[in-house]
Amino acid sequence: MDLMDIEKKLKKPITYIECYDNDGKMKDLTAKYDSKWLLTTPKLRVEPEWWDKMIASHHVKQSEMSLKEDEEIKTQHEKLPFPDTIGGFKDHQLYILDRHLLKFQAIYPPSAIPVGYTKTKEPIYSRSCVHTLHSRETWLKEARQIKAGEEAYKYVKPRPKMQDIKNGIKITEATLPIYGHWQTEPYVPPTAENGKVPKNGYGNVELFKPEMLPIGCAHIKDSPLIGRIARKLKIDYAEAMIGWDLRKGRTVPVMDGWVVCEEHKDTLMAAVAEFEANLLQKEQEKREKRVYDNWRKIIKGLAIREGLRKKYGEDTF
Repeated sequence: MDLMDIEKKLKKPITYIECYDNDGKMKDLTAKYDSKWLLTTPKLRVEPEWWDKMIASHHVKQSEMSLKEDEEIKTQHEKLPFPDTIGGFKDHQLYILDRHLLKFQAIYPPSAIPVGYTKTKEPIYSRSCVHTLHSRETWLKEARQIKAGEEAYKYVKPRPKMQDIKNGIKITEATLPIYGHWQTEPYVPPTAENGKVPKNGYGNVELFKPEMLPIGCAHIKDSPLIGRIARKLKIDYAEAMIGWDLRKGRTVPVMDGWVVCEEHKDTLMAAVAEFEANLLQKEQEKREKRVYDNWRKIIKGLAIREGLRKKYGEDTF
């Protein structure tokens, strides 16, 4: 009985075929033996990153034999015929039709040569030509900026934005320009000058990645007093925005720490340390005063009680 016969008798589709060597190490060979690997099987499996992490300690080490087997599997898949139906291309692992591209996907380069055609002469492209596009703001979160002079590779309909939260009024921009990775370059942070922190239009610093920190500045975390002290000392500062969060239907910025010029960092940290020490001293003094006041009340109460006993007799209390 071959594997195809076994597969036909299964009540549920195959999701994993794990093989073990003589050392007890495992390797995932589902792609080699599962006839539906290129079509539907990957959708039935857990997240690949999670699975790889779970079996990392048991996974077979890469060897010449293992690499050769991977190449044989790849060649085996490339020799298989195209799907017979249009729907067969939708989730195919090797091929895709232009009609099945997602909203933020595109074929690149535009001159990509089709690997074949359907019965209706619709071009079939390799999945390696499919790239994910992002808006200017999304690329910025990855510490990348659009190259000068680049035009959007594609325009899509953006998600509606809430203009009036109270009344639930939404506004939608006409189109959203999106760009590919090849149209971007590493983000170049601005430089702090004359003790001033470069800020965005909202008065904070966008710090989605550590490399986005403005040149000549420092990022101070876990010190909520920095803003208060900086205002007293008239030192320029800004909150560090590290991302976005969804709260009560609204997208709100997530802040973490403060950004100050490097030359002011030591001064601010020393001032914060001194302020915290004074604060602790004041708290200690308050506690001591409260203790003495409580003892004073107790002693005064005992003295009154003793006086009443002497005046009215021992059995009065």
